[in-house]
Amino acid sequence: MADDSGSSDAQEVTEEEAEEATDEATDEATEETVPAVRPPSPFSRASLSRFLMIFLFLLALYAIIDQQVGLGFARGADAVLFPVFGFGGTLPVLTILLAGILTTTIGSIIRDHYTNWVKMARTQKVMSAWRKENMEAMRKGQQTRLAQLKEVQKGFAKDQMDMMSTPYKSTAWTIFLFIVIFTWLRLFVDVVLQALGNQWIAVPWSNHVFLNSVYVFPSWVLLYSLLAIPFGQIVVRVLKYIRFRRRLQAMGVPLRAGVDETA
Repeated sequence: MADDSGSSDAQEVTEEEAEEATDEATDEATEETVPAVRPPSPFSRASLSRFLMIFLFLLALYAIIDQQVGLGFARGADAVLFPVFGFGGTLPVLTILLAGILTTTIGSIIRDHYTNWVKMARTQKVMSAWRKENMEAMRKGQQTRLAQLKEVQKGFAKDQMDMMSTPYKSTAWTIFLFIVIFTWLRLFVDVVLQALGNQWIAVPWSNHVFLNSVYVFPSWVLLYSLLAIPFGQIVVRVLKYIRFRRRLQAMGVPLRAGVDETA
């Protein structure tokens, strides 16, 4: 009888240990399967970027309204830009040219950063093909085809909206940059060049052009646009070429088609 009671007690202890081990294993498995809940981050990269763009846009707008704020930006830029390519006010055309190159280069780099050129080109091709099919279906009165094309449009509607909103993402940065450079150029023309008596320049169509003479815009603004806009287009095309070249290399596609591939 003693042996039977002892064996039953040992069996009960063994069953209790087994149940405890099972419970511990179940708890550990539950802890592993349930992911840890992290508190939501109050700030994200997208929200911070959006805040900076809105802030810069409002700051640039304030600089346009209040000339003293714009003058403060101009004085700050003068401490950096005038020693670099001010040339002591002796070469105003070259100074305006370099200021335009600086502005358009930085603006083009900012635009390239916010633009997915490959996705934009693909979306444009899809939209062009869709418009062609839609016009053809409307001309032939194919209502079933039009309904199908309407459903297809929902598939690339998001990409279309992204393509349309991309230019606005870099607007605040570029507007702020242009205002700083323009206010500095105005300070350069109205103060530095006037003090030197060097506000007259020669251009291909005239030997004497007063930089502050107004033809819709002041002459120095027209000169800036004449020099900066073409260079900006060149920079954008170079950056697009680099983007597409990298994408083709990542895909393993040859940059130039060989004789066998073109045949």
